[in-house]
Amino acid sequence: MTTNPTADSEPERSEAIGLARIADMIRAEAANGLYWGCEPEEEVRLRALRDHAAALLAEVDHRPYEEIREIFAADGKLRTPIPGTEFRIDCGDGTRLVHRRRFRSDTLAQRLETTAAALGADVPAEPVAIADTDLGDLPCPHTYLLVYEFTTGLDADAAEKLLEPADPDLDGDLPTFAPAESAVVRERGPLRVSPAAKAILAEIADIAMASLATATSPYSVERHHRVAAHCARTVEADLTYPRIDCGDLAAFMVSTGADAAVFDDEGRLLVIKRTDTGQWAVPGGGAEVGEPVALAAIREAFEETGLEVALTGLSWAFDKRDTNLGDSRMPMIMSFTAARTRPGQAIRLAPLEASDHRWMTEAEAAEADLFKGHELRIPVAFAHDKTEQ
Repeated sequence: MTTNPTADSEPERSEAIGLARIADMIRAEAANGLYWGCEPEEEVRLRALRDHAAALLAEVDHRPYEEIREIFAADGKLRTPIPGTEFRIDCGDGTRLVHRRRFRSDTLAQRLETTAAALGADVPAEPVAIADTDLGDLPCPHTYLLVYEFTTGLDADAAEKLLEPADPDLDGDLPTFAPAESAVVRERGPLRVSPAAKAILAEIADIAMASLATATSPYSVERHHRVAAHCARTVEADLTYPRIDCGDLAAFMVSTGADAAVFDDEGRLLVIKRTDTGQWAVPGGGAEVGEPVALAAIREAFEETGLEVALTGLSWAFDKRDTNLGDSRMPMIMSFTAARTRPGQAIRLAPLEASDHRWMTEAEAAEADLFKGHELRIPVAFAHDKTEQ
């Protein structure tokens, strides 16, 4: 395993990685806006935004702008952090293998079962940790990794031959966190950027402001405020970027959401009545590129209910493809349990998301009209909450 250069040893490489991170986030904003649909003028702006994200990445990546632009133009799904696995395999010869790979056509359950069968190992019950390439400053597209542990009697060479090839752009020193502690907020100061990059960012900011001047959708307003904020957190400097490899830009996208099953001291679960379907659900939504999935759960809980919560665990890494739910928009859900950090805090619903709320017992939840998939996740959340008491 290689070690990422530190900011102190190669400051300009660190700044190149920072620029790649901004390009990744702006790419995601453009792709998601186009996915949900918009007016023709906004569509033109979003396509321009996507092209500018490609130009920004071309300032540091070894590939030419035209190649990057073509890859970005193929985006057809919601762009979120990309899910993958980190398998820690303790072998019979005393070696520990670390194997990292994003998902492609296989599901989480299939990968765990196939790997365990090949190694002659038990299937791990749950991930022991979550790793995140953004927190580790890898320049590849933002990826989070569910960390599982295996024990096999095979030696390292034999075990490695049985595994699918790892993704080389995930190689590096990645911090890992227990699921309940993985909502990491990393403080980042202004990023120094070259004059050429600053000029591209100024054009991106102009696009965002033009969209804000005409936007009627609150989601579009939020999107372009985020884009403008990314541009504002940079400062022009006299620097020359090294050429870096920003990894598999065309990596298969399994879009990810996160939800927070918030329990009170009586063991009741907070649910909201969705405005769109009128069904009950726990607060949740799509994770954003540049944020850990656990932080997405906390953010969604606050945005939809006004409550400040702390995570208590991960009840289920929920791969809808294993349950035949067939939701192609967001196949992966990281389903966390949580508790209020301010018990007396009043609930403030977001009208676009929820029309009502309730604190439900387990028996009440079993009889409720739940949003698709929650009939599976909510019982698991109740069971997980009981183990945390």
